[in-house]
Amino acid sequence: MPFAANVVIEAILPPLPDSLSHAGMRYAVDAGQLAQLKAGGIILPDSLANAVLKRQVEFAAGRFCARQALQKLGYGGVATLPVGQHRAPVWPDGYLGSISHGDGQAMAVAARNQEWRALGIDIETLLSNEAAQPLVEHLMTAAELAIGVAAGITLERWLSLVFSAKESLFKALYPFVGRYFDFLDAEVCELDEPQAGLMLRLVSTLSSQCVKGSEYCIRYCYSTNNVATLCLF
Repeated sequence: MPFAANVVIEAILPPLPDSLSHAGMRYAVDAGQLAQLKAGGIILPDSLANAVLKRQVEFAAGRFCARQALQKLGYGGVATLPVGQHRAPVWPDGYLGSISHGDGQAMAVAARNQEWRALGIDIETLLSNEAAQPLVEHLMTAAELAIGVAAGITLERWLSLVFSAKESLFKALYPFVGRYFDFLDAEVCELDEPQAGLMLRLVSTLSSQCVKGSEYCIRYCYSTNNVATLCLF
């Protein structure tokens, strides 16, 4: 497989159970990187034919990682995961997974669906304080903000974490909801820093399987410039 050395064994993610498979890579936003990914068998969908180079490389890198993660589970397919409704990746029968990319990193996690019902991952570049300030009212309530303040977490790190956690929740719940929902449809109700986890609670009913009051555990980890989150159940 071309440029296999660029695929790292350890993606920047919270600890994963052995039943999950993951792959990650660093990528450059340039035509040469895209050509390598295409040479590795990744095919861009028609919907991205006229997209900017950054979007094309991100898509290809994410799909490359998804295929690597699936193959570690014994999946023999080589086709690029297709794009479904709302741009969600369509995983092969018998499997579920999640993809994220940003800041020159792409990663994917996959599992067999007889072992897990839902899976969502996300990686975000840590926001600056200036960038975080105007986003607060759109991403969290005053009660959620107070949880971060009480823990002594800076606004930019807390907002970055909450944003990523809600993105992971969205990816995990999307198969059960089938539509976009708002960041304020879920709220942080508990933070457990020693265990690097938090709980998100739905404040509205999203579907018959995702009802108001349902709670979901999110694991997280920080790196120098990023925060990564995992929702798994």
